[in-house]
Amino acid sequence: MEAEFFRSFAFLQNSYELPVLQYDNLPFPQNVAAAYAEAAAAVKKLDANANCIIVRDEKHLATLAVLKTYDTGRCLYYIPVRPLWHLVQTAEQQPLAELLLSIYSYLYQVAGIPFYSESGSYMDCQYDSLQNWIDEAEYDSVEDQACADEQTKEMDTLRSAGEGLLVLLRDRRWLDSWEANLAAYRQTAGCRVDFVELAEQLLALYRAYPQNGLFDNIRDDLIEPEENERIRGEQYISFYWSGNDCFYDMLFEMVNNDFQECGITDEPTSIRLFDTLQATKGDDLAYERKLFELIDGLCEFLNPYDHDEHQ
Repeated sequence: MEAEFFRSFAFLQNSYELPVLQYDNLPFPQNVAAAYAEAAAAVKKLDANANCIIVRDEKHLATLAVLKTYDTGRCLYYIPVRPLWHLVQTAEQQPLAELLLSIYSYLYQVAGIPFYSESGSYMDCQYDSLQNWIDEAEYDSVEDQACADEQTKEMDTLRSAGEGLLVLLRDRRWLDSWEANLAAYRQTAGCRVDFVELAEQLLALYRAYPQNGLFDNIRDDLIEPEENERIRGEQYISFYWSGNDCFYDMLFEMVNNDFQECGITDEPTSIRLFDTLQATKGDDLAYERKLFELIDGLCEFLNPYDHDEHQ
């Protein structure tokens, strides 16, 4: 164990160009503890998003590893579906709708982002809770009843729309026709250059990382694994119905209530084991970093289409 640790320690020193320190004057296990404390502090000083840990598993007794986390800043990556629902029903917007279907299909099928109408998904549970609240509430005025009627109508719409769109998003042909749909959208009078660039970057990301999913590196067993009160990836990354409907305030109040007691957020985390000499650090979270950036851009583009009546 001691020999394995210090071999790993030497590899880490070389990779991070740390000063070579000796701990021969300390007995075991104090020498390991001192060296580990030095390594952990040095790694954290170089990168605030990195943590040094000692790995013990089937293959290792005491090997150093560096965890590097993409800091999401506790942002909510919720992608609205109502804009797509409106667009697929608008004849003159079909080129845009079909390009969005390609993008949404990628985000669902490949990136693995959960859909709000899938049974058991986090958002499905939130909408179920909202439905129960509507059903169980008592309405003492005409205004309250009118509000409840509006909510019931919206809930029926988001449920039926979700079921229909989920069938489309599971269809592989939207992925296969992505480039053709992009070319068709470029020819439209209302083509927006910024959205073309966004769609091109998403397509390029898919081609560069055809097997990668957004949750591949989101784990709950690396950082404070004993903590149960944590925000899971599927809770802050999801498709949802709308950010501009009659449920918005209630939905986000429910989400905030879920999150406020959580001290840990499961975020994309790369792990580099120092069991061999590694010359370069690389960017192990390049895929996640770029996809989060593009999701932000997609949501910004969709905001003007997220309204009550489709145009």
